Amino acid sequence: MKVKEVDRTANIAWSPQSQVPIYLAAGTAAQQLDASFSTNSNLEIYGLNLSESGHDMPCLASLPVDQRFHKVVWGASGMAEGTTPAGLIVGGADRGMISMYDANKLIKGEEDALVFSKDKHTGPVSALDFNPFQSNLLASGGSESELYIWDVNKLGTPMTPGAKSQPLDDVRCVAWNRQVQHILASTFSSRCVVWDLRKNDPIIKVSDSTSRMRCKVVAWHPDVATQLCIASEDDHTPVIQIWDLRLASSPLKTLEGHTKGVLSVAWCQADSDLLLSCGKDNRILVWNPNSGPGEIVAELPTSNQWSFDVSWCPRNPAIISSASFDGRVSLYSLMGGQQQVQPSNSVSDSFGPGLGEVAGQPQHTPQVTCQLKSPPKWLRRPCGATFGFGGQLVSFETVAGVGGAPSKPAVYISSVVTEPELVEASSKLETSLREGNLGDFCQAKLATLGEDGDKSKLWQFIGASFGENCDQQFLKLLGINLDELSSQLKALLEPVKENGIEDEVIEKVADLEVTEASDEFEMIAAQAVAAPEEVPAEAEAPALTTLDQVFSLSKDPTSDQGQLTIALLAGDIELAVDLAIKQNRFAEALILSIRGGQELLLKTQALYFQKAASEDKDVSSVALVEAVAMGSWEKLVEHCGLDSWREVLAALVTYTDSNTKQVLSGRLADRLSADGGDNVVNGLLCYMVAGDLEKVVTSWLGVVGQVGSPASL
Repeated sequence: MKVKEVDRTANIAWSPQSQVPIYLAAGTAAQQLDASFSTNSNLEIYGLNLSESGHDMPCLASLPVDQRFHKVVWGASGMAEGTTPAGLIVGGADRGMISMYDANKLIKGEEDALVFSKDKHTGPVSALDFNPFQSNLLASGGSESELYIWDVNKLGTPMTPGAKSQPLDDVRCVAWNRQVQHILASTFSSRCVVWDLRKNDPIIKVSDSTSRMRCKVVAWHPDVATQLCIASEDDHTPVIQIWDLRLASSPLKTLEGHTKGVLSVAWCQADSDLLLSCGKDNRILVWNPNSGPGEIVAELPTSNQWSFDVSWCPRNPAIISSASFDGRVSLYSLMGGQQQVQPSNSVSDSFGPGLGEVAGQPQHTPQVTCQLKSPPKWLRRPCGATFGFGGQLVSFETVAGVGGAPSKPAVYISSVVTEPELVEASSKLETSLREGNLGDFCQAKLATLGEDGDKSKLWQFIGASFGENCDQQFLKLLGINLDELSSQLKALLEPVKENGIEDEVIEKVADLEVTEASDEFEMIAAQAVAAPEEVPAEAEAPALTTLDQVFSLSKDPTSDQGQLTIALLAGDIELAVDLAIKQNRFAEALILSIRGGQELLLKTQALYFQKAASEDKDVSSVALVEAVAMGSWEKLVEHCGLDSWREVLAALVTYTDSNTKQVLSGRLADRLSADGGDNVVNGLLCYMVAGDLEKVVTSWLGVVGQVGSPASL
């Protein structure tokens, strides 16, 4: 998306990466005329503020100069020392002229902004580049294969990297290596020469004898020291060749996308997967030169004129600049979006309306579409880390490739132990989970905690939940022993022996006097012993009922007995039940309702419990009877006193099914937790019976009062 625009035909240079805010230098381009045919030349500085709306960029400084520029660069020389706080702007012009300007003085409008000017070269100076490692070193190139290395701290006589390259030719471009500070590349129309400044001699000449390419520009790979790209401006071979100096017999790959000669390339220093190019076909392409044969990942269609210079913003690599022959410097954002390009109207302004249009040529407004296929590297996280369960730390980073190999992500898993006891307990738990012996784990935990305390109670309930008869274990932990209680109740139902009366009779019989008449009885007893006769044991007489006695039925409608008799003789069981209830004879009513069916039985039971609730006496046991008989377990949980929580929980465990037990145990636990105090622990045990582990953990953290501590875990 286009973000800013300046109406200038100019060579441009971005301010150094360390410069804040971002500036853009524009020097009037040589051998070009605008629509007004002006011959003036200026060096201007524009400010970039992306937060401001509109495409206009404010001009912060404008300095008239005597010559027009073939090349403009902006270096960081003097910024660290403070001699030139905003760096140094260098321009190459006609007649071998090199001019250097103090950017800070230029911005402030001071008159002595020009630092140095000299016509050392022969012919125009169209090749300039600052050393990225030693910002005081500047390489320049002119006609007749002239190459000079300038030390801007000691301006005087520059040095040469070696003998002039033969045959003599114009130096089209120079570029310092991005990894090795003493390596310099220079391009001529038919070749690219790489220099080693330590030896003052060229180390290799790169040329493709199989093609007719005319070298225009060269750019080094940002990460791989031995790789560079060379662009051809020949319309017959509009290609970009990627070379590796270790295999300099032929190009590593050839990028074919332009239909006419390539005029400029720029390799992104923040992401080596992005290469920018512009050409005579009015196209600006963004390549990924590292993917297979090289693919086009984005395109910026321009207006109806060529773009002759493109570059990346060093501080904000998402912004790129392009200078075109239609008199515009355009800034684009690679973060996506669409923006219509406004056609240039400078010709129309000078010659009048309509004269800016070319007859027979369709006038259209191209769309600027820019969206990368993958996020650039400067948006990617270079490293990161996250903690996992059991003290595991997972981290990742991008590891640079060795010997020119691409970078690869690396993932590391390590252990960070700050609580050895916690890690040991965690390992034991993992082992128990894996082997399935959770009961043994709970027993071992209880052995360390002892038998008393809230923690022990909780672990007893947890261990019981893993047993075979968990309901029986829950009842036992609640202090309810069903076998013992049943034995006690059965003993209460046995008839009471009247021991006192029996002893008294025995005593009186022993005091009786023995008379002669008693001898007859002794004889009878002796005969009975001599001739024993089996006498069948007398069968226990059954208890008598009302039908075993003489009775008479009354049909008197005025008496209670008569009313009930009439209803039964009429066969109206329901009426008989109603009469019995009215007469407060609930025993007869319940017995008769069994004969009348399930619906009548339930109705009678409900009326009985309503009658019991209305009486002013203790009905606690009747409430439990109602819950057992009617299945009203929800009412039992909602209205019971919290001091009876154990008995209510035991009733739920004894009588209800699994789902009902879990739901109602949870409700009982909610009531206990809301009450606070000691009932919070009681509610925790109810949550355990309910199987609600989430609330078990929440309640437990509330009990221990140390959220996030090893003890709470």
